[in-house]
Parts: sequence; C-alpha cells; structure tokens
Amino acid sequence: MDVLVTNFANVERRHLAALLRRVGPEAPTLCEGWNTRDLAVHLAIRDARPDAVPGTFAPRIPVLGSHAKTVDARYRQLPWDELVNLVERPPLHSPGRWSPLDKRMNTGEFFVHHEDVRRAQPQWHPRQLLNDEQKALWSMISFGAPLMLRRENEAVVLLAAGFGSVRGGKKNARRVKIVRGEPSELLLWAFGRQEQADVEISQE
Repeated sequence: MDVLVTNFANVERRHLAALLRRVGPEAPTLCEGWNTRDLAVHLAIRDARPDAVPGTFAPRIPVLGSHAKTVDARYRQLPWDELVNLVERPPLHSPGRWSPLDKRMNTGEFFVHHEDVRRAQPQWHPRQLLNDEQKALWSMISFGAPLMLRRENEAVVLLAAGFGSVRGGKKNARRVKIVRGEPSELLLWAFGRQEQADVEISQE
C-alpha cells in the first residue's frame, strides 16, 4: 500500500538538501553550465527573494538586472551549509512555507533539480517512486505541459500508462510525437532533460 504523500515538494526539498550536503558545492548537475552551488543559489533566491527573480529573466533591464546580480552575489558568498539550509528551510515569508502554494510552485521544480544532481553523479541509480508521488508529478504535467512544450516544432503527446495523456507542442503539425513513460520521466523530458529521461518515443 502506498503511503499518502501530503507534500511531495517538501519531500524532494529535504532529499535534495541532504544530497547537496553530501556532494558539496562544486559537484556537477544536469543544468548546463551549473554546478551544485549555482543550483543552490538559484533555489534559495527563488524561495527567499522573489524581488530578485524578475531580474534573472530580464537581466538587460538595468534596475532589475543589477538588483538580481547583487542578490545573486550575496548568496554566493554564503557558507555552503548556510546556503543549503536556506534551500531546505525557506524563511517564514517565503511562499514555500505555505503548503498549498509550495505544492503548486515547487513539486516539479524540486523533483527535477533533485534528479539534476542525482543523475549527474557517477554510478547514480534509478529510484522507485510511490504511486502518489507519480500522481503528484502527473498533476504538474497536466497543468504545465502546454507551457513546457511550447518550443517543440511538432505536436507532442505525453502518455503515461494508468494516468492518461497530455498534448502540447505545435497545434497544427502534420505529425505527432508520442512520448511514453512514467510521469516522473515524462516531466524530466518536458523540462528539457531529453537525453537523461527514460522514455520511449514514436511518430504517428
């Protein structure tokens, strides 16, 4: 019997923090150009400093970009343990401390980034998720697939046995790419980890 997962985002947050402590600040990740310190800074700022997030997406806007750089530099100077503590336990004012919003914002984010660290390490191994955990990730796919697949140049159907299917990509494409796998692997594929995701792809 599966154990009910009340907040899978928080589960992944704690597991990721433990892994970051174990591998240290200079370990590789699947995020191109990022090591574990880069990833930890990103997650800590995302939770604790939403005022700096717009500047990360629009760095060329002078005020926003310079503010984001200032905040980023400050977090990079933190001792590793302190930085990881912020990843694991966001401050009281953070949306991540409110469980309903944390689930919506962070379930996919922390699962994917946990796997970004796990799968970049030597001799990593697949893990078996509970059905409720897969269900939580499928909810993220159902909600976010159109956005995650917006850059695909063909129609895409994500298909998970026992969960359903979600369509995204180019609406009027003549061919359809069918991507089959568990919700966890489909989410990784949709997030741009195509080379690492364990999925089967066919064309129709």
